[in-house]
Amino acid sequence: MEQSAFTKAEKHSVLAAACTAIFINPLVGSMLNLALTAIGDDLGCSTHQLGWLSSVYFIASVMAMMPAAKLSDIYGKKRIFVIGIIIAVAGLILSSTSGDIYTLYFYRAFTGFGTAMISCNSVSMISDVYTRHERGMALSLNTACVYIGGSIGPTLGGVITEFLGWRALFIVMIPLLVVSLLFISRFRHNIKSTPDSTFDGKGAVLYMTGVLVTMIGVLSLPELYAFALIGVGLSVMVGFILMERRAERPLMKLDLFRNLRFSKSLTALFLNYASSWSVSFFLSLYFQSIGAMTPSEAGMVLMIQPLFQVILTLSVGRFIDSIDYRILPTVGMGILCVSLGMMMFIGTEPNLPYACVCLALAGIGFGLFSSPNTTATMSYVHPSEYNEASGLISTMRQTGMMVSMATATCLIAVYMGSTASLTEENYDVFVRIMRYTWAICIGYNVVGMIFSWFRGKAEED
Repeated sequence: MEQSAFTKAEKHSVLAAACTAIFINPLVGSMLNLALTAIGDDLGCSTHQLGWLSSVYFIASVMAMMPAAKLSDIYGKKRIFVIGIIIAVAGLILSSTSGDIYTLYFYRAFTGFGTAMISCNSVSMISDVYTRHERGMALSLNTACVYIGGSIGPTLGGVITEFLGWRALFIVMIPLLVVSLLFISRFRHNIKSTPDSTFDGKGAVLYMTGVLVTMIGVLSLPELYAFALIGVGLSVMVGFILMERRAERPLMKLDLFRNLRFSKSLTALFLNYASSWSVSFFLSLYFQSIGAMTPSEAGMVLMIQPLFQVILTLSVGRFIDSIDYRILPTVGMGILCVSLGMMMFIGTEPNLPYACVCLALAGIGFGLFSSPNTTATMSYVHPSEYNEASGLISTMRQTGMMVSMATATCLIAVYMGSTASLTEENYDVFVRIMRYTWAICIGYNVVGMIFSWFRGKAEED
């Protein structure tokens, strides 16, 4: 379907549906971070187990992303988007009933499957209905909604946790998904990129198995069995790639990775999230334990980063398409690198103004990177590849988040143990773990800057 076939009202419906539903990802993360202490007290969890709470969600999302993208190509993006909303709502309701940490893990994973179906279609549908010269602003609005969700998430999460309890956090997200469902129901088109194709079931099983085993292995480091899991998982992924090369209608179009500009943009995206996602996890625990803040107070402080992200994202959206796509993402990663370096000086004696400056710089860096990088990445592919490209963007973003959390949980396991809770006796150890994590994240970020700058320019339509 040609992009010119879409009316302004249809474009607005898709954008509104995508923007409303995409709130769920930052809210699930940023609101829950402020509830970690309460969840740990209620369910009797260690700090290491709380780290897994975020990681389980990411694993499920990455597992489901590419199969969901392929199903969207075959059966229609609107249909899979709607099914994703229904699954996410069910997962959120079930999460609020969890009686132990392992049940909560399962329901979080279920929610992750649903949000993967939403995420892999959001950017794709926006790219379908908006022309290239409209797309920068539309994708900026979509990205800004992610950051707005992140902005209100800490404060809202802290207040709700403090006054209603952590279980209520899952319920308050449901109305947003219902509103998104109403918007997408007004869009008449169920866009299918390859309606005559068949679903590669064997490829999907191999892909999901490989992702699951590899990620569990990464998150279980430094245990010895983790290395065996990583080896098995990577072997399965190699088998998946070999099978996909021979498949007539593969689950994943591997030819996309031969597009070096696209591949480098994805790599920069992955490394950006790998270098930054653990910040809110660490600081939420730091402010509530070492800083002796209430959840709502910690939420107000953590709101600084996404607030700056929103401001920058909306500002750059006006001129993304008029400048070299490499500039803003690379500068953004540079600023994030400075922020992470400054965070390494945070100690056991809280310095709130200094921490606020660090968070503000991180927000500026992230705001300059995210939307311009997404716009650039989508400009490097053909319209027929939008859904697979969108799925890969979401996959790499979630994988980066998982690697960031894996870095954090691995160091926690090494220096604090898998069963230790955060108490006054190990505050100094916890601060040292934060510093080690952010030193590693600076390394991720520097490599990401190299990929970002040397990606190449976009071709004109």
